[in-house]
Amino acid sequence: MPDQSVASIQPENGRRRLCIALIAFIFLSIVGGFIAVELTDVWVRSRIDPDYKSFCAVSEGMNCETVALSSYSTLMGRPISVWAVAGYAFLALLALLGLFRLKDGFGRGYLLLVSIVFVLVGFALMYIMKFLIGSWCLLCLAVDAINLGLLAMAILAIRMPGTSFGDALTYDFQSVVRRPLLVALVAIIGFGSLGGAWVYGGNLAVVGEGTGEVPGQALDSPEKWTNKLHVEECTDQCGCNDAGARPQTQMGIDSSGHQWIGSAEAEMVIQEFTDYECPYCRMAHMKVRRLLSNHPGKIKVIHRHYPLDQACNSSITRPFHLRACELSKIAICAGRQGRFWEMNDFLFQHAEDIRSKGLTAVEIAKRLELNPDDFQCCLDDSTVLDEIATDVAEGTGHKLEGTPAFLIDGKVYYGKIPDEAVQQLK
Repeated sequence: MPDQSVASIQPENGRRRLCIALIAFIFLSIVGGFIAVELTDVWVRSRIDPDYKSFCAVSEGMNCETVALSSYSTLMGRPISVWAVAGYAFLALLALLGLFRLKDGFGRGYLLLVSIVFVLVGFALMYIMKFLIGSWCLLCLAVDAINLGLLAMAILAIRMPGTSFGDALTYDFQSVVRRPLLVALVAIIGFGSLGGAWVYGGNLAVVGEGTGEVPGQALDSPEKWTNKLHVEECTDQCGCNDAGARPQTQMGIDSSGHQWIGSAEAEMVIQEFTDYECPYCRMAHMKVRRLLSNHPGKIKVIHRHYPLDQACNSSITRPFHLRACELSKIAICAGRQGRFWEMNDFLFQHAEDIRSKGLTAVEIAKRLELNPDDFQCCLDDSTVLDEIATDVAEGTGHKLEGTPAFLIDGKVYYGKIPDEAVQQLK
């Protein structure tokens, strides 16, 4: 009976069990979608809010933010969690369609195949978290559990009515010929979900790069912090000059040739050792900018290059941040044209864009409209690497264990500047 459905010959109780399995499948898909939405929120907020701390940032080895900030959290320039939302929406709608087509059993083979793909992707991401990122994400693990549940429900949806896997798969694939309109509807749902993920994920990527806004979470991008004059009107007298404005942020080069920002007459001097490919350095960069804003005229931040790249850092014994040395050179060469802090902000703010699109040094220089001939000449100048080597040697002398690292009064702080270190400024 080649034209007969795989479920029409099954007893009524088999179809009732099939109905229960599909409803459970829809429920799990919805739960998975909600978890993926929460993961997306972590992805965005960990990039734009320097004070954000996720509830699942439990420890160094169990931290959703660590995973979200890694380069592995995006696919095709979009957060993986957004693709997951689209996938769960597709599965829920496909299972719902299966409920409406309960008598002929359509869609169960497709549900099985997609569920298998989800489980395999989940295992691949678990491997990445364990061996490449070095931290687990609780929400990601919850998604993996959902995926296993979906696979179990997909199997039950086939086996409960007494159908074989082969029959279910064959029937769904034969539907391409027998029921082209139905298959076209499935294709529309699938590609529509992917299209929505592509558009929405692209918008989030813009926000994650600091060039857009999330309602309630809008922050100036670091580019704005250096491109605009830091003069703000204020009504109180504390911290205001005679014109009723806060002290202006200054920039300069110290006697050792290091770039600094803040105040020339600062009460506190902070040396920051950073790496332009380090996601934690980007967050620390935003926090330092906020610290300068909160304590105008009282802090000087001196930038030091400490790329975790074996190309210019002998303490790194394996390939790690493969372009970190190059990006430091780019910042130094921008500095020789008087644009260091703008480039510094650009490299941090557009780190994901630089990585995913593979922007070259020349392309990055064009973004800031640097003189191309002078820039290229600087890149070829061996003294640039000497500057980096000096910073690396000093960082090694302080026995730095990673980045970002902040040196204040001879003491090293990792990750961020603790409140107690700046209490004297209050």
